[in-house]
Amino acid sequence: MNFPLMRGFDHINVAARLDPVAAVRDRELGERIQRYPKIFPAGSPDFGHAVQFGNEWRIGSLGADDPSSARYSLAIDLRTAAEETDPATARAMLAAAARLDPEDGEQLAKDEWETGDRRYRIIRIEKFILIGDRVMEPPRSTDADLGPDGLLRDHPLDPAAPCGQWEAQLRLNLVGRMPVPGTVPDIIRTEARHAIRTHPGVVLLPPTFLALEIEDDAWGPLTGGDDPEETRDRLARHFTDLLPRFRDFQGDPASAAELAEWAAIADGIRATPGHSFSVRGREFRTVRVCRMLRLGRDGPESPRPSDQERYGLPTGA
Repeated sequence: MNFPLMRGFDHINVAARLDPVAAVRDRELGERIQRYPKIFPAGSPDFGHAVQFGNEWRIGSLGADDPSSARYSLAIDLRTAAEETDPATARAMLAAAARLDPEDGEQLAKDEWETGDRRYRIIRIEKFILIGDRVMEPPRSTDADLGPDGLLRDHPLDPAAPCGQWEAQLRLNLVGRMPVPGTVPDIIRTEARHAIRTHPGVVLLPPTFLALEIEDDAWGPLTGGDDPEETRDRLARHFTDLLPRFRDFQGDPASAAELAEWAAIADGIRATPGHSFSVRGREFRTVRVCRMLRLGRDGPESPRPSDQERYGLPTGA
């Protein structure tokens, strides 16, 4: 089956008037761009899959750390979808799922599948943080309205949707963005340059969040979440749930004094307002992690060769 090309993949549709909610979001984005003008990479890319039906692309699921994990997730979705379609399409879905998540043998490292009137593709999501004066961007006030599904199931990929001037500015800033020389291997810069040519469009996706501990101007991530409140709760549970279990796993159970200290830190985290706070002499921050997806004439970007090789896998077919 021939699938339509993505319309408007390399266009940005700036609207003079936005609906009130979108206008507030764009105005806050503008304030943040001016206060946090630098773009800082936020670690390795994430992966997931997208689905094309007719002219429309939607995200199937995100949140995988590598292409292989995204394929396993796609296999789960294919098996679920097979229960609700016609027998011929169901057989095709189950056959694809069996190659992506076989009972025996290795996974087929293939990143695109066509079943019936749908096309499935493993996709690559880049993450970044806005920084200004050595301070990372905290959550925005409009982030409180984020939905609970950080996997972004069924989220539309519509590059031509109306946007405000500040979103347009950020997307333009990201179009030609390259890794800084010397920070990554040459092959990664080569692939990034190639991606700018093949996938020159950029759409922004809803953010995720990190909880960091700051110590002597150094920072380290402890946990994360889909919204600021979930991230704060996970940070508290890092001390009451994760650390005790980790120590038990190491065969070195925490002492009663350590457990009491961790419980006090968790209580302080839950009780202290704001996104930059101190609890019992330790400094914590909640940071906003932006996400972007590159688009080309044929749709969203798939994993790059170095993404596959990083995990010891062959390049997807």
